[in-house]
Amino acid sequence: MIGYILAIGAAATWSMVALSATRIVRYFGSYNYNLLRLIGIVVLFLPYIVINWDPIYFNQSIFIAIFLSSVIGIIIGDTFLFVCLKRLGPRRQALLFSLQIPFTIILAEIFLQTLPSIVELFGCFLIFFGIIVAIQFNRTIPDDDLENIQGNKYIGLIAGVGLALCQAIGIILMKPALEVTDPIIVSYVRVLIAAILMFLSLGFLKNNNLLERMKDVKKTFYSIFLGFMGMGVGMTMLIIALKNGDPGIISTLSSTMPIMIIPILWIVTKNYAGHLAVIGATLTCFGAGIIFLS
Repeated sequence: MIGYILAIGAAATWSMVALSATRIVRYFGSYNYNLLRLIGIVVLFLPYIVINWDPIYFNQSIFIAIFLSSVIGIIIGDTFLFVCLKRLGPRRQALLFSLQIPFTIILAEIFLQTLPSIVELFGCFLIFFGIIVAIQFNRTIPDDDLENIQGNKYIGLIAGVGLALCQAIGIILMKPALEVTDPIIVSYVRVLIAAILMFLSLGFLKNNNLLERMKDVKKTFYSIFLGFMGMGVGMTMLIIALKNGDPGIISTLSSTMPIMIIPILWIVTKNYAGHLAVIGATLTCFGAGIIFLS
């Protein structure tokens, strides 16, 4: 049960971060924003890691699992996320992100043999279907900045699907390693690996304007704060949930972020989501209820 609650909490955290980050991502760029928030997390979580570090994280199998999860889930996956967010906005990005539900369930059965029960699968289906209905039929404001498509929409679409697949693979890779490790340290090592690799890759990027953009101190610190909330708090909650629950169900519950975005967008834009969006959100709540009670 604690894993399910934490998965829902992670989704709530990510929904607020996604809405807050859209304009910041468009200011810094997808790659720069991702790097900036990772560096912030490395610094902020360092005291906990120093106190609780254990040599087990140098175990070859555990380190390889964390390394691959970091590269696929953070470097590639989160770069896809911000490319999609920058081009399509938070609503469409959330819709594509929900594809991680079927991806994770299928991969978990193939590699971990952890298929949920029939009742739980029905709950997962209701959540997935409810998310699609709620996001697809959500009424939008045509000229709203959060809804405008910027750049090539097909690149955004490919990035969104790639994001969902990378997140699913990252979750599957992490599950075995979490059996004997501290989820917070695992989350930190993933971030540290990603931050080092992205920092080193800066030398291969031409005309990168990160230092110039960082002159806006307010936006820089805001990016670090959003990174702390999204990756530091949200992802740590997800990893703790994954340690204590079925990866398919945890992935499904953490994908309810789009449903949580709808009321926030309603408040921010003063635009009613529409009856079908409310019906979709209700289906998702029913699905989550079935999972909690099963």
